[in-house]
Amino acid sequence: MKLLLAKSAIFAITASNVILGTPTLTVVAADLMVYPTRVLMTDRQRTAQVDIINTGQSQATYKITMVRKRMTETGEFQEVTTPEKGERFADEVVRYSPRQVTLLPGGGQTIRIMFKVPPDLEDGEYRSHLLFTKSAPAITKLPDKEEQEPKVITMNIVANIGISIPVIARHGDLEVKAAIGPESVMVKQAEGKPQVLTFKMIRTGTRSIYGDVVAYRGKDKVAEGNGFAVYTPNTARKVALSVPENSRLRSGDTVRLVFTERDEKKPMAETAVMLP
Repeated sequence: MKLLLAKSAIFAITASNVILGTPTLTVVAADLMVYPTRVLMTDRQRTAQVDIINTGQSQATYKITMVRKRMTETGEFQEVTTPEKGERFADEVVRYSPRQVTLLPGGGQTIRIMFKVPPDLEDGEYRSHLLFTKSAPAITKLPDKEEQEPKVITMNIVANIGISIPVIARHGDLEVKAAIGPESVMVKQAEGKPQVLTFKMIRTGTRSIYGDVVAYRGKDKVAEGNGFAVYTPNTARKVALSVPENSRLRSGDTVRLVFTERDEKKPMAETAVMLP
Protein backbone atom coordinates (compact mmCIF):
# COMPACT_ATOMS: atom_id res chain seq x y z
CA MET A 1 0.00 0.00 0.00
CA LYS A 2 1.24 3.47 -0.86
CA LEU A 3 0.85 5.66 2.24
CA LEU A 4 0.66 9.39 1.63
CA LEU A 5 -1.04 10.61 4.81
CA ALA A 6 -4.18 9.62 6.66
CA LYS A 7 -7.23 11.64 7.79
CA SER A 8 -6.89 15.27 8.83
CA ALA A 9 -4.49 16.57 11.43
CA ILE A 10 -3.66 19.82 13.15
CA PHE A 11 -0.22 20.44 14.62
CA ALA A 12 0.16 23.02 17.40
CA ILE A 13 3.54 24.70 17.65
CA THR A 14 4.10 27.07 20.55
CA ALA A 15 6.67 29.84 20.36
CA SER A 16 7.50 31.02 23.87
CA ASN A 17 9.60 34.12 24.39
CA VAL A 18 10.59 34.18 20.73
CA ILE A 19 11.68 37.71 21.47
CA LEU A 20 14.49 36.51 23.71
CA GLY A 21 17.88 37.85 22.69
CA THR A 22 16.58 40.72 20.56
CA PRO A 23 16.06 44.37 21.49
CA THR A 24 12.59 44.75 20.03
CA LEU A 25 9.44 44.74 22.18
CA THR A 26 7.14 43.33 19.52
CA VAL A 27 6.90 39.75 18.30
CA VAL A 28 5.45 38.72 14.95
CA ALA A 29 4.69 35.08 14.17
CA ALA A 30 1.84 33.07 12.73
CA ASP A 31 0.60 36.27 11.02
CA LEU A 32 0.03 37.80 14.45
CA MET A 33 1.82 40.78 16.01
CA VAL A 34 1.86 40.96 19.82
CA TYR A 35 2.89 43.96 21.94
CA PRO A 36 4.31 43.97 24.55
CA THR A 37 5.95 40.56 24.87
CA ARG A 38 6.05 40.59 28.67
CA VAL A 39 3.41 41.69 31.17
CA LEU A 40 4.34 42.74 34.71
CA MET A 41 1.79 43.71 37.35
CA THR A 42 2.23 44.62 41.02
CA ASP A 43 0.13 45.59 44.02
CA ARG A 44 0.34 49.19 42.82
CA GLN A 45 -0.21 48.47 39.13
CA ARG A 46 -2.92 45.82 38.87
CA THR A 47 -4.01 46.29 35.28
CA ALA A 48 -2.27 45.84 31.95
CA GLN A 49 -3.08 45.34 28.30
CA VAL A 50 -1.69 43.48 25.32
CA ASP A 51 -2.38 44.59 21.76
CA ILE A 52 -2.55 42.09 18.91
CA ILE A 53 -2.79 42.70 15.16
CA ASN A 54 -3.59 40.28 12.37
CA THR A 55 -0.72 40.81 9.92
CA GLY A 56 -1.93 38.10 7.54
CA GLN A 57 -3.81 38.38 4.27
CA SER A 58 -7.04 36.76 5.44
CA GLN A 59 -9.47 36.85 8.33
CA ALA A 60 -8.29 34.78 11.31
CA THR A 61 -9.66 33.65 14.66
CA TYR A 62 -7.38 33.46 17.68
CA LYS A 63 -8.06 31.60 20.90
CA ILE A 64 -6.49 33.14 24.01
CA THR A 65 -5.66 30.90 26.97
CA MET A 66 -3.48 31.02 30.08
CA VAL A 67 -0.98 28.18 30.35
CA ARG A 68 1.67 27.12 32.86
CA LYS A 69 5.30 26.90 31.74
CA ARG A 70 8.57 26.18 33.48
CA MET A 71 11.92 27.58 32.34
CA THR A 72 14.86 25.20 32.20
CA GLU A 73 18.42 26.15 33.10
CA THR A 74 19.15 26.67 29.40
CA GLY A 75 16.22 29.07 28.94
CA GLU A 76 13.80 26.70 27.20
CA PHE A 77 10.19 26.37 28.31
CA GLN A 78 8.34 23.21 29.27
CA GLU A 79 4.68 22.63 30.01
CA VAL A 80 3.98 22.22 33.73
CA THR A 81 1.98 19.14 34.65
CA THR A 82 2.92 18.90 38.34
CA PRO A 83 3.90 22.10 40.19
CA GLU A 84 7.23 22.07 42.00
CA LYS A 85 8.00 23.62 45.36
CA GLY A 86 8.12 27.41 45.08
CA GLU A 87 6.18 27.63 41.81
CA ARG A 88 3.28 30.08 41.83
CA PHE A 89 1.03 30.61 38.82
CA ALA A 90 -0.62 33.80 37.63
CA ASP A 91 -3.69 32.02 36.24
CA GLU A 92 -4.83 31.70 39.87
CA VAL A 93 -4.89 35.48 40.43
CA VAL A 94 -5.14 37.04 36.96
CA ARG A 95 -8.26 37.61 34.86
CA TYR A 96 -8.31 38.67 31.21
CA SER A 97 -10.69 39.27 28.33
CA PRO A 98 -11.63 38.55 25.63
CA ARG A 99 -10.88 34.82 25.36
CA GLN A 100 -11.30 34.63 21.58
CA VAL A 101 -11.16 37.18 18.78
CA THR A 102 -11.74 37.21 15.04
CA LEU A 103 -9.68 39.78 13.16
CA LEU A 104 -9.80 41.00 9.59
CA PRO A 105 -6.44 41.55 7.81
CA GLY A 106 -4.79 44.49 9.56
CA GLY A 107 -7.38 44.39 12.33
CA GLY A 108 -6.39 44.66 15.98
CA GLN A 109 -7.69 43.89 19.45
CA THR A 110 -6.71 44.91 22.97
CA ILE A 111 -6.56 42.16 25.59
CA ARG A 112 -7.23 43.59 29.04
CA ILE A 113 -5.59 41.94 32.04
CA MET A 114 -6.31 42.40 35.76
CA PHE A 115 -4.41 41.25 38.86
CA LYS A 116 -6.97 40.31 41.54
CA VAL A 117 -5.43 40.16 45.03
CA PRO A 118 -7.42 38.15 47.59
CA PRO A 119 -6.91 39.14 51.28
CA ASP A 120 -5.01 35.96 52.13
CA LEU A 121 -2.70 35.88 49.09
CA GLU A 122 0.81 34.73 49.99
CA ASP A 123 3.65 37.12 49.15
CA GLY A 124 5.58 36.13 46.04
CA GLU A 125 5.78 36.22 42.27
CA TYR A 126 3.06 34.53 40.22
CA ARG A 127 3.72 33.69 36.56
CA SER A 128 1.79 32.04 33.76
CA HIS A 129 1.89 32.53 29.99
CA LEU A 130 -0.77 34.05 27.76
CA LEU A 131 -1.06 31.83 24.70
CA PHE A 132 -2.47 33.07 21.39
CA THR A 133 -3.42 30.19 19.10
CA LYS A 134 -4.67 30.67 15.58
CA SER A 135 -7.66 28.47 14.86
CA ALA A 136 -7.14 26.14 11.92
CA PRO A 137 -8.95 27.13 8.72
CA ALA A 138 -11.56 24.87 7.26
CA ILE A 139 -9.96 21.65 6.03
CA THR A 140 -9.71 21.42 2.29
CA LYS A 141 -12.12 18.92 0.76
CA LEU A 142 -10.41 15.60 0.24
CA PRO A 143 -10.87 13.65 -3.00
CA ASP A 144 -13.88 11.38 -3.25
CA LYS A 145 -13.15 7.69 -3.12
CA GLU A 146 -13.53 7.28 -6.84
CA GLU A 147 -11.06 10.16 -7.42
CA GLN A 148 -8.32 8.66 -5.26
CA GLU A 149 -5.56 6.46 -6.50
CA PRO A 150 -6.00 2.83 -5.54
CA LYS A 151 -4.44 1.90 -2.18
CA VAL A 152 -3.56 5.52 -1.38
CA ILE A 153 -4.46 7.07 1.97
CA THR A 154 -4.67 10.86 2.06
CA MET A 155 -4.17 13.33 4.91
CA ASN A 156 -4.60 17.09 4.97
CA ILE A 157 -2.20 18.77 7.44
CA VAL A 158 -2.79 22.25 8.82
CA ALA A 159 -0.04 23.91 10.83
CA ASN A 160 -1.47 25.75 13.83
CA ILE A 161 1.06 28.18 15.30
CA GLY A 162 0.88 29.65 18.79
CA ILE A 163 2.66 32.56 20.49
CA SER A 164 2.94 32.83 24.26
CA ILE A 165 4.18 35.67 26.46
CA PRO A 166 4.84 35.68 30.21
CA VAL A 167 2.33 37.34 32.52
CA ILE A 168 3.85 38.14 35.92
CA ALA A 169 2.03 39.32 39.06
CA ARG A 170 4.07 40.35 42.10
CA HIS A 171 2.56 40.60 45.59
CA GLY A 172 4.29 41.89 48.69
CA ASP A 173 7.73 43.34 49.34
CA LEU A 174 9.97 41.20 47.14
CA GLU A 175 13.76 41.29 46.86
CA VAL A 176 16.28 39.84 44.43
CA LYS A 177 20.02 39.66 43.86
CA ALA A 178 21.96 38.47 40.83
CA ALA A 179 25.54 37.36 40.26
CA ILE A 180 27.66 36.04 37.41
CA GLY A 181 29.82 33.08 38.43
CA PRO A 182 33.39 33.97 37.32
CA GLU A 183 34.38 30.29 37.31
CA SER A 184 31.63 29.60 34.76
CA VAL A 185 32.94 32.04 32.11
CA MET A 186 34.25 30.15 29.07
CA VAL A 187 34.80 30.63 25.36
CA LYS A 188 33.74 27.83 23.02
CA GLN A 189 33.85 27.41 19.28
CA ALA A 190 32.70 24.52 17.15
CA GLU A 191 34.25 24.01 13.74
CA GLY A 192 32.72 26.35 11.21
CA LYS A 193 30.68 28.14 13.87
CA PRO A 194 30.99 31.60 15.51
CA GLN A 195 32.79 31.92 18.82
CA VAL A 196 30.47 31.68 21.85
CA LEU A 197 31.00 33.22 25.28
CA THR A 198 29.20 31.19 27.95
CA PHE A 199 28.59 31.79 31.66
CA LYS A 200 26.08 31.12 34.42
CA MET A 201 23.72 33.75 35.86
CA ILE A 202 22.80 33.19 39.51
CA ARG A 203 19.54 34.51 41.04
CA THR A 204 18.61 34.65 44.72
CA GLY A 205 15.55 36.19 46.34
CA THR A 206 11.79 36.21 45.96
CA ARG A 207 11.30 37.48 42.41
CA SER A 208 12.65 36.89 38.90
CA ILE A 209 15.19 38.97 37.01
CA TYR A 210 14.96 40.17 33.42
CA GLY A 211 17.46 42.29 31.55
CA ASP A 212 20.40 42.61 29.19
CA VAL A 213 23.98 41.33 29.25
CA VAL A 214 27.00 43.04 27.68
CA ALA A 215 30.55 41.67 27.45
CA TYR A 216 33.47 44.11 27.27
CA ARG A 217 37.18 43.78 26.50
CA GLY A 218 38.58 46.98 27.92
CA LYS A 219 36.13 49.65 26.73
CA ASP A 220 35.13 47.71 23.61
CA LYS A 221 31.86 45.84 23.48
CA VAL A 222 32.52 42.32 22.15
CA ALA A 223 29.14 40.65 22.63
CA GLU A 224 25.67 41.34 23.97
CA GLY A 225 22.34 39.67 24.56
CA ASN A 226 18.98 41.26 25.32
CA GLY A 227 15.97 39.94 27.18
CA PHE A 228 17.53 37.31 29.44
CA ALA A 229 15.38 36.12 32.34
CA VAL A 230 15.81 33.86 35.32
CA TYR A 231 12.31 33.05 36.55
CA THR A 232 11.35 31.83 40.00
CA PRO A 233 11.90 29.30 41.44
CA ASN A 234 15.00 28.82 39.24
CA THR A 235 18.26 29.94 40.83
CA ALA A 236 20.53 29.66 37.76
CA ARG A 237 20.52 30.20 34.01
CA LYS A 238 23.15 29.21 31.46
CA VAL A 239 23.78 32.06 29.05
CA ALA A 240 25.53 31.96 25.67
CA LEU A 241 26.55 35.07 23.71
CA SER A 242 27.66 34.92 20.09
CA VAL A 243 30.93 36.77 19.51
CA PRO A 244 31.32 38.45 16.09
CA GLU A 245 34.44 37.48 14.14
CA ASN A 246 35.81 41.05 14.30
CA SER A 247 35.62 40.90 18.13
CA ARG A 248 37.17 37.46 18.47
CA LEU A 249 38.40 36.66 22.00
CA ARG A 250 41.82 35.14 22.71
CA SER A 251 43.63 33.54 25.61
CA GLY A 252 44.80 36.20 28.06
CA ASP A 253 41.99 38.63 27.26
CA THR A 254 40.15 40.06 30.25
CA VAL A 255 36.41 39.97 29.72
CA ARG A 256 34.03 42.04 31.84
CA LEU A 257 30.42 40.87 31.92
CA VAL A 258 27.67 43.27 33.00
CA PHE A 259 24.01 42.41 33.61
CA THR A 260 21.49 45.25 33.92
CA GLU A 261 17.80 44.81 34.58
CA ARG A 262 15.53 46.25 31.90
CA ASP A 263 14.75 49.95 32.42
CA GLU A 264 17.44 50.27 35.12
CA LYS A 265 20.71 52.21 34.81
CA LYS A 266 22.77 50.62 37.56
CA PRO A 267 24.11 47.11 36.81
CA MET A 268 22.73 44.32 38.99
CA ALA A 269 25.64 41.94 38.44
CA GLU A 270 29.17 42.32 37.12
CA THR A 271 32.34 40.23 36.95
CA ALA A 272 35.72 40.32 35.18
CA VAL A 273 37.66 37.21 34.14
CA MET A 274 40.96 36.59 32.36
CA LEU A 275 40.47 33.93 29.75
CA PRO A 276 42.79 30.92 30.08
